[in-house]
This record gives sequence, structure tokens and C-alpha cells, in this order.
Amino acid sequence: MKITLVSIFPDLQSFGIRTISACLKKDGHDVDLIFLQKDFSQRFSDKTMDDFVKLTKESDLVGITVMSNYWDNAIQITEKIKENYGIPVVWGGTHPTIRPDECLDHTDMVCIGESEESFPELARKMEMGQHYHDTKGMAFKVNGKKINNGHRALPGTKGSKYTSLDQVPFQDYEYKTHYMMQGDDIVQMTEELLTQTRFLEFYQTQPTRGCPFGCTYCINNTYNAMYPHQKPIRIRSVDNIIKELQEVKRNLPFVKVMLFEDDAFFIIPLETIREFGKKYKEIIKMPLAITGATPSTLTREKLAILIDAGLISIRMGIESAAKETKKFYKRPSSNKQVLEAAKLLGEYGNYTKIFYNIIL
Repeated sequence: MKITLVSIFPDLQSFGIRTISACLKKDGHDVDLIFLQKDFSQRFSDKTMDDFVKLTKESDLVGITVMSNYWDNAIQITEKIKENYGIPVVWGGTHPTIRPDECLDHTDMVCIGESEESFPELARKMEMGQHYHDTKGMAFKVNGKKINNGHRALPGTKGSKYTSLDQVPFQDYEYKTHYMMQGDDIVQMTEELLTQTRFLEFYQTQPTRGCPFGCTYCINNTYNAMYPHQKPIRIRSVDNIIKELQEVKRNLPFVKVMLFEDDAFFIIPLETIREFGKKYKEIIKMPLAITGATPSTLTREKLAILIDAGLISIRMGIESAAKETKKFYKRPSSNKQVLEAAKLLGEYGNYTKIFYNIIL
């Protein structure tokens, strides 16, 4: 089955659809990835849309990853497909997970939650000509009626096909079947182009999934409510993480920094971080960046190990110091914890760049 997956974000990372693509390829499907790097405030030009139509001409299914602020861009692409073909379109990502019914006003189907299992099941049923509107973890619009089949077990938990995150295939970075924007043109990715544009100097991955805190402005608030009886944090083994990064070093020579985009990286136990730091320093030997630092989980022991392993950049969420705002956000960290964590980071300021998130 020919499937096209589309990212409409301004970078080339897109952990979600790259992982979905790897799962689909494992099942034998022919998958193209198209990266339409555009700011959410800008619409796509006619030239870009014409190129997109040509690239999707042979597709049997098109999937688009959607965050709330990219709503208009997703609609523009979906409408363009519908103007030219009868190809079914599926949306996935954070916004369809939170508001699937709203999304079905514009697309044929949506993925709800993490979709490493549901999307390949959908593709398999469609290819075999089977009824697919009962696929768990998805919602559909059929003859004007909306059908929501609810969510399914999270990867890395009991009840999922992938009872461990170690079983999930690594992201699809076979860039010879990938396309990206250069100006208003959509062109095929090449190593030379990626090196010149420096779009993939950072390799983004996730050693963990989930977050125990569930702040009200975050997708994890929805996830934690969806899965009250499942553990929110799932952690890959150190050997699995190192194996992925070794493949990156072999196959993607333009990568300069390994980037961990977890929501709560420092929730990882100290002994596991100690094992990771040792193997990363001995085997990977590359600069490391981590964005998922929370004040209540950051410790001197964990930070020192990672600095020694090659940590060059870290980002911690503060969001607000106002009592009522923190209550509204359900932020678990006290101002005292924030100040202590910031002071700790400041002690390592000569070794790593420090960034803070604040919501205004």
C-alpha cells in the first residue's frame, strides 16, 4: 500500500510520524514522508500545493500530523487533496487526540493517542479490503456520521502489541524517500541538501514517554485522564537508546548533536542515568541536549553524570511564579524548588547552555 505522511511543522524532526512510518514500513508498506516546513501563521503557496498534489497522486492514504496552532495549514492541505483526488485523509497528533470530533468536520478519520499500533492496523485492513471503521484508537466520519472507537493501550504498557518501548522500531530516517520544502518548491532530500541547510544537525529522540504531572496546558493532562489505570511514564532500556544513537552515527553523518525531547527526562532513576552516562560517554561521544527538565526531579547527581557524558544544553520549565497561576496550571513545583534547581543549573553554566520556559 502506498502511504504518504506529512509534517507541517517548521523543522524536520517530527518524532511521531517518523516512528509511524517505521512501523508501516516494517509491515511492508511503501511510505513517503513530506516535510512542509512553514510557520503556523503562514499558508502554503500555490506552487507548494501544486508540487504536493503531484507527489501524492499515487497514494492510497495520506496522513497529516496536527498541532492546534497548525489547524489552518492542515485544512489547506486536506482541502487540496480532496479537490484533486478521492484519497482518504487521516489526521493524528495532539489536536486530534484532544478534539477528534472537531477534526472530523474536515478529515475522513483521526488517530487518537499514540498510534504505532492503530495506524498500521488501519493500513492493513484497507489494503486487504476489510472493514476498518472499527479500528481501536481511531475515529471516523462515515456517511456524515461520526464514529469514535476510543483509545487503545499505550505502547510500552500491558495490553499493547508493544509491551516494551524497546520493541517499537526506530524512527524512519531513510531520507531518499523523503521530501522537504526549499523555498516554495518541494524537493527530494539528499545528504548534500541536509548538510547545507543544517536542518538535521540535531537528532531528536525520546528515551521516555509520558509525564506524571499533567499540567493543564499540556497534552499529558489529556493522556493521564485517558489512561488513569496505566503508568504514565514508560522508559526505554539504556542499550536500546544507545543502539539507536549508534545507527544515527553510522547513517546520518550530518548530525552534530543528540537531542532528547522528553517531557520529564529526569524522572529516570539515578542508576539508569548512571548506566546511560557511562555508555554514552564511551560509545556515542557526541554533544547531548535535553529539554525535559522539571525542577522537582532535577538532582545534582543526575546532572553531574550527564555533564560528564557530554551535556551541552538543557531546558527547564518554570512557567510561572504566581500562586494562583500555578494552581490554575496545576504546576507541581514550588518556587523554592524552582530557585534551588536554577541555582544548581547555574553552577554548571560554564559547561552547558541553560534555557527556561516561561508562559506569559
